[in-house]
Amino acid sequence: MRLRYSMKPQFFFTDIKDHPVAREYYDKYNQIDAILENNSSILNEIHKELEMSMNTKNGRVSTFSTETIFRMLLVKCIEQLTFRDLIIRVNDSTFLRNFTHIGCGDLMSIGLLDAAWKCISREAWDRVNKHLLEYAKNEQIITGTDFRLDSTVCECNIHYPTDSSLLWDCYRVVSRNLRMILKACPEHSKDFRFHEKKIKQLHTLISTRSSSKKKSTQRKVKKSMRILIERVTAVWEKGHAISELLQELQFNDVHKQLKELLQKVELVLEQSKRKYIAEEKVPARDRIFSIFEDHTELLKRGKARKPIEFGHLVTLGQTKEKFISYYAVDSISDHDTKQKDIALESHKTDFGAYPDLFAADKNYYVGMEDVSDWEEKIDTYGIGKKGRRTEQEYEREHGESFKSAQKFRAGCEGTISVLKRAFGLERCVYRSFKSFASSIGRLVFCHNLVLLARK
Repeated sequence: MRLRYSMKPQFFFTDIKDHPVAREYYDKYNQIDAILENNSSILNEIHKELEMSMNTKNGRVSTFSTETIFRMLLVKCIEQLTFRDLIIRVNDSTFLRNFTHIGCGDLMSIGLLDAAWKCISREAWDRVNKHLLEYAKNEQIITGTDFRLDSTVCECNIHYPTDSSLLWDCYRVVSRNLRMILKACPEHSKDFRFHEKKIKQLHTLISTRSSSKKKSTQRKVKKSMRILIERVTAVWEKGHAISELLQELQFNDVHKQLKELLQKVELVLEQSKRKYIAEEKVPARDRIFSIFEDHTELLKRGKARKPIEFGHLVTLGQTKEKFISYYAVDSISDHDTKQKDIALESHKTDFGAYPDLFAADKNYYVGMEDVSDWEEKIDTYGIGKKGRRTEQEYEREHGESFKSAQKFRAGCEGTISVLKRAFGLERCVYRSFKSFASSIGRLVFCHNLVLLARK
């Protein structure tokens, strides 16, 4: 029978026996500590970035060493914590205080951690990952004999982009910025009126009734869409008038920010006019999917539950030890077939030779001539053909070596799942492509670090 209350007195001792789960947790971080201690080049790269980017004139910043800040950021990424939760976790843990080298001292502020988080660039993470790769090779933890490649989409932190929602975003953001500017310059605020409630009503009507099959409702939706475009065009023109005024008054920073915003609004207006006024089908390459994350791409990967994804394609290459030796993310994603050749050449540069076994899915298939060329360089080239096969091609894909290569390839799906569930690859919550690319390098480094710690 389970007791409702425990009447036993509670005491705290320093010699409490550790739980097996806690011991595993401590062992993981102790091994990470040993790896970082043996690779001073990693800390040197981070130190260069923080020294160049962060303002060390502020005494608060110079109080904490690069090593302490870097280790705090690693704990955040590995444990998937917010900055607030990170500070609470480290503050309450003697073990993590020792790991981060804070000891009995005070912790840094959230602002400092956030600034440091943003300062480390994509290029720095690329170099740091290369240092970790060299360490793993020198310690003979990984080999380059087997190599597998796969890709996934990391989504941007945006809502589903319909035309009406984008126009509503444009109106409310521009009007909010103009209100703040005109509040500082009240003498120029005449003839500037904003109608956010009416615009939101139009957006709500369009978004709730656009799927209706009634002709009368469809006519009403189209009419509301044209009115919405006219209202957003009007506020865009008002924004340009204010922008010119700011330029005359030499408020350069505010003028630059407003100008960049208005350029994005212009793109949204252009694509909406093409679709609803010119009745033209607008291709994805001519569209913008968010005024906040204008670098977002539309990607179709053929998934049943997610036919369309909004983000960027991330390519990952792994050795047989599950170490991610290659990764790539671009603002304009290349097709998998292009990434395949780049990844194999990168593998040859890192390990001195092409792998003995290479495996990837059919998205990387170019043609049988390409397969024949690579089979001369690689013993087992495990990429299947798309479409019909001849008898010889059928026999190739049903041989024992090809089957084993495909079984090896399937392991990459598990790594992608781990990266999404445990390291945050599912969605990037940071703004701009620069931060997006940096976050990919950071989570790959943390994955590899944890992997090596458990070897």
